[in-house]
Amino acid sequence: MQSLSLPVAEDAETEYRAIEATLLETARGRWFLAEHGRRARRLDSNLLEDAITRLQNSLREPPALLGQLKAEIETVKADLAETRARLMARPTVDESILPTHAILKAAEDIHDIAWSLQANPFDPKGCEEIARNAGKLYAMSQSQAAQSHRAVAASNALDTAATKLEGVLESVLHELKVDDGA
Repeated sequence: MQSLSLPVAEDAETEYRAIEATLLETARGRWFLAEHGRRARRLDSNLLEDAITRLQNSLREPPALLGQLKAEIETVKADLAETRARLMARPTVDESILPTHAILKAAEDIHDIAWSLQANPFDPKGCEEIARNAGKLYAMSQSQAAQSHRAVAASNALDTAATKLEGVLESVLHELKVDDGA
């Protein structure tokens, strides 16, 4: 079958060229070809504009998807805010296990030892105990400072994520308004 369609295509092309050559011989024929080309281009432009409009509308077709995206972003924003609040909140657990309580307890112990040494001018065990508690106090304060820095850094990261989500949410809300306006 391909062998039959190939000569037909060649015949159609030959016939087209012959008609075109005939029309090009006269001024009226040349005018007709120019007018036909202009109308065909205008028709093509209209079809292209319609296709672009349909494509733009199809991108906004599912406003439910935008609504779902908006709801999910708002949920994530709320989760970030809650996580940040918990991260920055003071712990309400048993005071005996809080790092700040342990630091204060070690400072009080050093203070008590120092007062007891006033009665005894030289007490090697007391000096060792002061040194040990001072070392504990230093280690605990370093640990507490590191935890505070991590909490602040995590809080800043959550703030940055929330800000970026706010930008995405604004875009979604804009698209929803465009859909409602259309």
